[in-house]
Amino acid sequence: MSGFDVRSRSWPLDRVHGLRPLADAVELGRTAGPDGATVAWLDTETTGLAGGTGTYVFLIGIASVDGGCVGLTQYFLRDLAAEPEMLEAVGDHLRRFNALVTFNGTRFDLPLLQTRFLLCRMRADIEAESHLDVMNLARRLWHRRLGGYSMALLEQMILKVERFVDVPGWMIPSLYVQFLHTGDFDVLEPVFAHNEQDILSLVALHGLAGEVLAHPDRTPVIVDWFGLGRLLDTRGNAETAADCYKLALDEEREPGVRRRAVTALARHYRLSGQPELVLDLWDHEVKVRILPPWQPLERLAMIWEWELRDPRRALTLAEKALGALNGDAQVHYQRLVHRRERLLQKASRLSLRGA
Repeated sequence: MSGFDVRSRSWPLDRVHGLRPLADAVELGRTAGPDGATVAWLDTETTGLAGGTGTYVFLIGIASVDGGCVGLTQYFLRDLAAEPEMLEAVGDHLRRFNALVTFNGTRFDLPLLQTRFLLCRMRADIEAESHLDVMNLARRLWHRRLGGYSMALLEQMILKVERFVDVPGWMIPSLYVQFLHTGDFDVLEPVFAHNEQDILSLVALHGLAGEVLAHPDRTPVIVDWFGLGRLLDTRGNAETAADCYKLALDEEREPGVRRRAVTALARHYRLSGQPELVLDLWDHEVKVRILPPWQPLERLAMIWEWELRDPRRALTLAEKALGALNGDAQVHYQRLVHRRERLLQKASRLSLRGA
């Protein structure tokens, strides 16, 4: 008798989970990636949340589009001694796909599965050629707006999904241990349901991330505009990224994030040959006074010195930046003093030449 079980179920593509039908989520998710013609969504349940060599993966859910449905196959380890047998079946299943989508798979699911394969002296090629960890997108898009990016929080605040009956993740390892001691399968039914919901929400969140990346001008949910801009920048969509940075500056009050957004937008203007917009951008930051005043003043001094070749104008701005420093770190003071001294020399040489 086999020491592991295989369960299958499916949902029609017109089923709505989150904001869109599954069919739309699957299609929109292609914008987010990963590259690959055959995609699988994977989620695991384990005997420990911290991972490690003593942590077993006792439930592995793998979903894919099959005909007119999203089909889910769940591999359940009923007997720990059957782990190699189950992993062999899982490996065969995953090799049918050339793209994989997870939530926290980079740091948890995939390393833990690889460890289990290695401990069983089996091939550890369970990672698809192309892998997307949706949690990395979620961190950029929603962490600052929501104060976190756990699946539970994203379900509640972004997908608007409510789990009416669910088992908390921290309880799942103890329920599996209870099953091993008693053989009572009923205690695990909520765990199978939990894994199903995780998979459905992963598909939905993957699609929503793709929708936001494809159409940031009509995103259906709140987003961190700076985070979205950074994602678009790394994907080579500089023009749309710049629009997101502008939206971020309309509402961003946190100085550190605002400085990064201004710097990113200034870089875009510089690369696109619009120096006048770079000046306007930093001039505006002096006026709105969200950043420490010396920061935009120093940036303006740098532009006038190195790009516009006007050391006198740059010197005036450097002196204003020094005056606005107001006790900030000594390293900034020393740098600005050095800049002022260099500009004094440049301005003096111009005067000697009668320029």
